[in-house]
This record gives sequence, structure tokens and C-alpha cells, in this order.
Amino acid sequence: MTISERLTADLKAAMKAGDKLRIEAIRSARAALQSAQLEAAKARYDAAARAIEQQYAGDATAREAALAAISADGHQALEPAAEEAVIAKELKRRHEAAEMYRKGGRLELAEREEAEIVILQAYLPRMLSADELRPEVAALIAELGLSGPAAMGKLMPVLLERFKGRADGRVLSQVARELLTGA
Repeated sequence: MTISERLTADLKAAMKAGDKLRIEAIRSARAALQSAQLEAAKARYDAAARAIEQQYAGDATAREAALAAISADGHQALEPAAEEAVIAKELKRRHEAAEMYRKGGRLELAEREEAEIVILQAYLPRMLSADELRPEVAALIAELGLSGPAAMGKLMPVLLERFKGRADGRVLSQVARELLTGA
């Protein structure tokens, strides 16, 4: 079952239960997914149009006919990885909002954002903790032969690629910094 399907089913259940916070969080996530679907459809259409423009540069009639035949299906489902990326982006947005609300002294709004974070995290695979990451990051540091805080610039791109979707970037950075500085 895709994230979109799970969101739809959970929205129905939340509506029946009258859980307003869950309803709002799920609707927001569904809207973000729908927006991403439309952006992906636009990108596909634009790429096809550019290819047609190049292919039929000298023949205006054939170019117009080919452009008219392009399908701009905005309802084509996103790949699972793209869905996860959208939900992860929504989580990041909520983390940042909660942090800003806390700095601004708006604790009730920060708590609301954090409650939505908990709801949306259920739609992503479990992230690795710092304790789970430490041995793997240490092994990678040894494999690459890196040492000292100056190596962060070389290490982070490799870590982000290797642990994409499995670990939070902030946690990765913290663990890498600890291991490189020997703290």
C-alpha cells in the first residue's frame, strides 16, 4: 500500500473518529503529495515538449501535431521514493516551524507542530538512531581514511547518500562530528 493510499484510508478513519489534528495533518500531507504529482507531470510535459521542439525544429506542422499529442497526466502516481521525499520534506518543515515557535515563545503552536510530526512519521520508514549509526559511520570514516573536523566536507556527502531515507541529516552530522573530533 502506497503512502497516498494509507493517507486516504487514515483520513477516513480520522474523520469518523473526529480527530481534528490528525485530519489536518493528513490533509496537509495529501495536498503536498498532490502538488508534487502536478510538478512531476509538468516536468514530464516540459521535457517531452523540449524533445519535440528539437526533433521537429524545421517542420512547424509536425511540431504542432506532436505537441498536441503530448499527454499531461497530472494523476500519475508518484514513485514510493518520491512520496517518502515529500513526507520527509513536510516533516522538516514542521521541525523548523516548531523550533521557530519555541524561540518566539509560542509553545502551544510548537506543540501542535510536534504532534503533527508524530502523526506524519508513521508514514515513513523508521529512522536510525545515533547509537545505531555510530558503528556504521565509524567504519565509513576508517574506510575513507578520514580524520579531524576538516574532513566533514568530504564525509557528509557520502553519509547523506549512503543513509538517504534511513537517517536524519542532523543526526548524521552530529555523529560524524563526534567521531571526527574524538569527543
